[in-house]
Amino acid sequence: MKKLFSILFAFVFISLAVVPAFASQNCCCGHTPLVVVGGMNNYPLVRDEGTKNETQVWPPVIDYKKVASAAFLGLSDAALSLNRNKFADRIIPLANSLFEPAACDANGNSKYNITTKTFPLSMENYPEIVASGYKSEEGIVHTACDKLGADHVYYFNYDWRLDPMELAKALNNMIETVKAQTRHNKVDIAVCSLGGSTALAYLQEFGCGDIESCVFLSSAFSGSLAASEIFTGHVTVDKTALKQYLRINVNLKNNMDCVLDAFVDVLDETGSLGIIVMLANKFIGSLQERVFKEVLIDNLCTMPGMWSLVREDAYEQAKDTLLDKTKYAGLIKKIDCFHYNVRQKRKEIITDAMRKGMSVYFCSHYNDAMIPLYPSAVVQSDGLIETVCTSAGAVCAPLGSTLPKGYVQKNTCCGKNHLSADGIIDASTCMFPEQTWFFNNVAH
Repeated sequence: MKKLFSILFAFVFISLAVVPAFASQNCCCGHTPLVVVGGMNNYPLVRDEGTKNETQVWPPVIDYKKVASAAFLGLSDAALSLNRNKFADRIIPLANSLFEPAACDANGNSKYNITTKTFPLSMENYPEIVASGYKSEEGIVHTACDKLGADHVYYFNYDWRLDPMELAKALNNMIETVKAQTRHNKVDIAVCSLGGSTALAYLQEFGCGDIESCVFLSSAFSGSLAASEIFTGHVTVDKTALKQYLRINVNLKNNMDCVLDAFVDVLDETGSLGIIVMLANKFIGSLQERVFKEVLIDNLCTMPGMWSLVREDAYEQAKDTLLDKTKYAGLIKKIDCFHYNVRQKRKEIITDAMRKGMSVYFCSHYNDAMIPLYPSAVVQSDGLIETVCTSAGAVCAPLGSTLPKGYVQKNTCCGKNHLSADGIIDASTCMFPEQTWFFNNVAH
């Protein structure tokens, strides 16, 4: 009995002595560490890095003289032969040479040995990133380091082309690393752009137990109208969208912006702009099938990351339009898994996370113009993703206008005013109106 008592006493004594030791391992800084989840194109994708064949494959390295030459010769051939396909004969091989090196295979896996810059340690180990970051994701990292300390800020960069479900595993590994290195039980995450797909996949697969708060910054939380419409074959120039794009995004010196705006207005008033747009759309329409079959499908549509941008109402049509069910069976299995288990369940995923105590916020920007190559390019956006998508459902006045006089917000169940003071946004229809914040004149 004395021996048993001695053993029990020793066990209790050791346990009590160890508790303070373990407690001392917890960081007492008062700041939750932050993981910034990047978006698309923040760092180049590189093939065969570290070898003599190292090449940047995305963004494609474009020889503009070569492109201009091919376009000029193609247009000349088409004009002389009265055959638009002559233009495609010149342009399509050039497009393939630019996009194919970054393509995935029919199973949605990278065709080549492609890597991108990653940051497995805290930002205190990458002072050059902190010092040079004044915009986009690096700007967020820079500011966070000022507020939290570089030893508590991490940056998750990744190959955005790949399956968000696989990227979620990599994000989980980083979060576990951050917890161990900072001696915190939870992290905050700031999710940028396409990173919204990866964050949703993470929450679906691993839950919210390690996340204190999540901020979606101009994220692809609800996909993209541009990707959805282009993937379903709706490629067209809209005259109004073209005017808005030129007005907002073409910046010329010596007040030539005003001259360009006036010139475009004259073209519009005389009907010339409408004729130009009509001819452009005829030209695009005559070549669209070839471009899709010979360039888009095998080079861009094999990327699961691209498919994570396609919205619910366009997804099945896009698959039917672009993907042969036999040839692309492996890819379809990947993108179906994300779409039906994550994209369609995003409200359920976020609601469950908030119920369990995770704070969630959405930041949505507006009053910028999209590239005018699809029907919905006339809507409010941040220049890359439409406001209705980054806000998960806001009603927005068309770009350059306001909601009708006397407009009443669509959803009044919460008893709060969700109309923006400038008369452009009705946030009452957002999936999470109380968690959504809007910023005017802020680019993506």
